[in-house]
Amino acid sequence: MSRRQAFVRAILALTATAGAMAGPAALHVWAQQTVWKKVPAIVLVAPEQDPRLQVAREAVDFWNRTFSEIGTPFRLGPAVQSKEAVPVSYLRTLSEQVSPVAWFDFPESIQRLPGDIIVVLSDGDIVSFAAHSRSAEKVLIAIRSHRLLPTALPNVYRNVIAHELGHAVGLGHNSDPTMLMCGRPAPCRPDAFRSDTERFFPLTEQEKAQLLRTYPTTWTSR
Repeated sequence: MSRRQAFVRAILALTATAGAMAGPAALHVWAQQTVWKKVPAIVLVAPEQDPRLQVAREAVDFWNRTFSEIGTPFRLGPAVQSKEAVPVSYLRTLSEQVSPVAWFDFPESIQRLPGDIIVVLSDGDIVSFAAHSRSAEKVLIAIRSHRLLPTALPNVYRNVIAHELGHAVGLGHNSDPTMLMCGRPAPCRPDAFRSDTERFFPLTEQEKAQLLRTYPTTWTSR
C-alpha cells in the first residue's frame, strides 16, 4: 500500500467515525484537506444569459480579492459557463449523502464535465453542497434554486455560492453567525446571510491565516 493510499484510508476512517458521532457536523471533513496545486478552472453550469451567472462570478471575484488581500498568489480561475445539464435527481441524491461521507465516485457524466470546480446553479429543491471526487481533483458544488427559500431572500444566494467555494478551497465551518463560513454543528443556516444591502460576509482572522498557511506566499501553480 502506498503512502497516499494509507492516507486516503485513514481520512475515510476518520470521516466515517466523525459522521457516526456528529452526523451533519462531518459534512466537510475532506474539504478541510483540499489543497490546490494549480489554478482551478471554474465552470458554471447554467443556461446562457442566466442572471445567476453574474452573481456566481462575483462570488469568484470575492475569493480572488480575499486571496490578494491576505498576500497569497493563489487564485481561482476565470468562471466560464457550460450548458451541460446535471439532473436535479442526482443532485438531490448526492445532497442527501454528502454527510457524513466526504468523498464520492462521481459518474462519468460528472467526471467528463470541464473544469476543476463545477458550480451547478440548480433549479431544484436541494440542500446546497460541495462534494469532492474520490478519484481526481474535482469538486462539484450544487446551489439550491434561487426561487425557493431561503436562497430567494435578499443577499442570500451570493453568499451561499461563496460559502460553498470556501469549502472547495479548503475551509470548514465555524460557529460565528456573522461570518461567511458559519455552519453545522453551529445553528447557522443560509437565511442568516439575509441583508438589504448586497455584500459578502467576511472570513475570520483564523480562516485567513489558515488559507495563507495552505497557499503561502511561495505558492506556484504546477
